[in-house]
Amino acid sequence: MIVLLYLLIPALLPAQRKLDYRLQVTVNPARQSFFVQGGFTFDTEAAAADSVDVVISKGAGLATLKLEGIAALMDTIHKSTGDIIYRWHFRSSLPAGTPLHFTCAYERGGEPAFQFYLDSSFCMAGGYGAAWYPQVTDGAGNHTRGTGVITVTTPAGLMPVMASSTVTVAGSTYTFHYAQPDIFSLYIGRYTRQEYKGQRPFYTYSLSKGVDGNDLSRKSAAVLDYLSSQFGPLDIPNFSIIEYPDYVADITGIGGASILGGVAMPTGALRRFNYALFGHEIGHQWWGNKVLSAGSKGESMLSEGLAQYGSLQVVGHFDSAHAMAYRRTGYPGYISDQCGLGYLKNVAAGNDEPLVALTGSNGHTIGDSKGFLALELLSGIVGKQAFHKALRTIGDKYSSNGVTWENFQAEVEKAHGSSLQWFYRQWFERTGAPSWQSSWQQQQDKLQLSITQKDSIYQLPLEVLITYSNGATTLQRINISSRSNHLALPVKGTVTNVQVDPYFKVLHWDEALTPEALAQAKVVRVLNLRRQQKNDEAMKLAQSYLDEGFPDDHYGVEYTLLYQMGRIAAMQHKDKDALAYYQRALQCVSRAPDLLAYTYYRIAQLAAAQHDDALMRWAAANALKADAVGDKSDGMDVKVAAFLSSVVAKTP
Repeated sequence: MIVLLYLLIPALLPAQRKLDYRLQVTVNPARQSFFVQGGFTFDTEAAAADSVDVVISKGAGLATLKLEGIAALMDTIHKSTGDIIYRWHFRSSLPAGTPLHFTCAYERGGEPAFQFYLDSSFCMAGGYGAAWYPQVTDGAGNHTRGTGVITVTTPAGLMPVMASSTVTVAGSTYTFHYAQPDIFSLYIGRYTRQEYKGQRPFYTYSLSKGVDGNDLSRKSAAVLDYLSSQFGPLDIPNFSIIEYPDYVADITGIGGASILGGVAMPTGALRRFNYALFGHEIGHQWWGNKVLSAGSKGESMLSEGLAQYGSLQVVGHFDSAHAMAYRRTGYPGYISDQCGLGYLKNVAAGNDEPLVALTGSNGHTIGDSKGFLALELLSGIVGKQAFHKALRTIGDKYSSNGVTWENFQAEVEKAHGSSLQWFYRQWFERTGAPSWQSSWQQQQDKLQLSITQKDSIYQLPLEVLITYSNGATTLQRINISSRSNHLALPVKGTVTNVQVDPYFKVLHWDEALTPEALAQAKVVRVLNLRRQQKNDEAMKLAQSYLDEGFPDDHYGVEYTLLYQMGRIAAMQHKDKDALAYYQRALQCVSRAPDLLAYTYYRIAQLAAAQHDDALMRWAAANALKADAVGDKSDGMDVKVAAFLSSVVAKTP
């Protein structure tokens, strides 16, 4: 499930002023009914003098939407997402600050859409991806956050949940009060609420017994408190961790979302607390929620990049033993390609863009691999204390109107006290990463170190780890800025080994990582097509690689390709083909350790669907064994137990 984890926050800048809602939502999952009625008011901005847009998802019937007291004509525009734009053209231009009052009533129904799902026992209505309630824009597509009161009525036994609000309950009616402007997301299920009281209330809304709400809340509270000390205070009434079923994540393709004052995650992501995952999602409370990007330049870096940077700070503080692995090859149990190796694999696959101009899925793919490492390096040059002071300043100055990339750069330079344009140019405005070769020889009490940059020339602060014959080590810091660099370093004793950047603090073409990145480029090309939902193209390309063969496969490329083909076949409901791909993968000489447990688990799922009890139990047992070897990072003990329990429950 974590592999699918992508944050879902569009650019949300102030479009209209004082937007306030009074809505009543009545949901009956068994009848596939999701009825919304009520009203909303706001004052116009100058850009909306002639017209204003209200967006509502396509429902089971026509929506009734009325503008009170203002003469206007309305037309509709149907979007490919299923949302409908109701465009109101005023008969005469309105001065800025004109109050508008709308009333609405419509049956949304259960028609699925991006971030909207409704079945007999669960509902997800994500405001960031589906306009389940009337959302106001400025005509340029920018949505407006609103305050208000949302009343939700459900059948007995179901609990509605909305983050960053206060709630009052009367029977099966829940009234959510939003004092701080937000985009509203609603989740409904058979929830159990657990509360943890730290500096602010923390709530975990769980659906399954395998989720330890107290542990999640306690650790999340510690992460939020730590990031608050680095990034500044948050104005949220409470924090919510909201579970939704794994099958909903599979159906919708939504592997998690960060919302103001909370996170929503599938069951599989909540079985075991992961500092990188929660550090990233909680980091979005500042970068993407409190502070929005203004303009497209550097937009992904101001949300994804900075949230991932926050994730690295969390790992460094709470789980420092894994910090270097996180930078280099990935954090255990987290998205494996969000690290230096992940970026190098994409470059090898021909996928690269400057960090200031990331497009589409590269906002995550590159922003969460190269991006956070570039920010970490920048923080080291500026100094952590000064860099975080700049981030706190940004949180104070730009939370209302958004921060531009130029604002961000200027605030960091101000905190540093001198120009950083050289850094911005080499890391943010061009593609690629540095590559170098080094050699050394000892001359008495001097170490003659030569470093040659192979491709583009970078100005780099580097660490050099020197090992002596008696086992002692020293760490020295150097700077290089030309193609050929020759340095004389003082040493005490006989030198036996020299490592440049031993802790991977500078993203570069590491000698040990480069062969793997080049080999795994085939997998990345297939995976990127899959992420673009070009499944047929992905299958065709993967098959062409299989036809070429793998005479020297040290990195499990054939295995990973077969696994991805199994995933695609399963999504296309070709269960027999999917099972065959997974079983072929297990026959490969070189396996991918991070996929092994899931391969067995998915075989068990397919075997259960085919009523092959022997294969199902064999695969389930091996999923547990494979996960145990990997320090149980995939949480298969709970996952398999829940799966087997569900199989027994379905057996006549």
